[in-house]
Amino acid sequence: MAGYKPLRRLEIIISILQQQPGISKALILDRLRNRYDIITSERTLERDFKALNDEFGIDVKYAKETNGYSLDTENQERVQSLLKFIELIHIGELFKEGLDDFDLLKDKIELEDSSKFKGIAYLKDILLAIKKNRQIQFTHENYWKETEKEYIISPLLLKEYLNRWYVVGVPLGGYEIRTFGIDRMKNFKIGKVSKVKKKNYEKQLDQFVNIIGLNYTAHPKVEKITLKVYSKQIKYLASLPLHHSQKIKIDDGAEYGLVTYHLIPNYEFEIEILKMNSMVEVLEPAWFRKRIKNMIASMLSNY
Repeated sequence: MAGYKPLRRLEIIISILQQQPGISKALILDRLRNRYDIITSERTLERDFKALNDEFGIDVKYAKETNGYSLDTENQERVQSLLKFIELIHIGELFKEGLDDFDLLKDKIELEDSSKFKGIAYLKDILLAIKKNRQIQFTHENYWKETEKEYIISPLLLKEYLNRWYVVGVPLGGYEIRTFGIDRMKNFKIGKVSKVKKKNYEKQLDQFVNIIGLNYTAHPKVEKITLKVYSKQIKYLASLPLHHSQKIKIDDGAEYGLVTYHLIPNYEFEIEILKMNSMVEVLEPAWFRKRIKNMIASMLSNY
């Protein structure tokens, strides 16, 4: 399932299931053939359903009474993550092929920051290494220290944040997970079979669930954060939530609403609050309200 064509087929199957929940297997095969020129078998389609569940945590539900298939509605976040991943894999394929096709579109597509796509050609190989439990070897640049270092790690997880991709893994001889930006990688190779067992690091990996971004060491526990957010800004939060725990409560026509989170309030979360400027106010907890207030005062002192 690591190749681009099978991933593209999964993307189309998801699209079909989203457009017509409860669709039969025969109709899915017909759509693939007549609309997308993809000829596949019922057995392959069943394997695709299994791959969505086993490899990406996206469940395809079967309803016996209608003889139809639908996506589990609780998996929307995973669905969007997979679709975004496939999109970047496609861009990576274009970059890998010398941008022959991309050159045809350069007058129609404006990239805000092409550096965001550095290293995405490695995504497919990293995913393969995770699936096959293989080590990866690469040279990684440390922007802060302005140094480069060779690493051999056992990759456990691919994580996306702010349109950049990171691989989370255990360095050879280490016992703590580390995060590496793939845009800072070079001399990439897939290595030997890894002896690292992912189940031994589940507790460390689970910490990412409770944060925004990558930094989970600044605060020791999950907090309930309540923000007072003005209605115009709430529309942006509703369309692009900061965290999966986000809950919005606002009455029709109200000037502002309450937005709550259950997370570890790290540096990335603080930056997201400051980005909202005067459209947001931290209500609780008191210590976090004071922290944001002090950050704003410190900023003001620069002017």
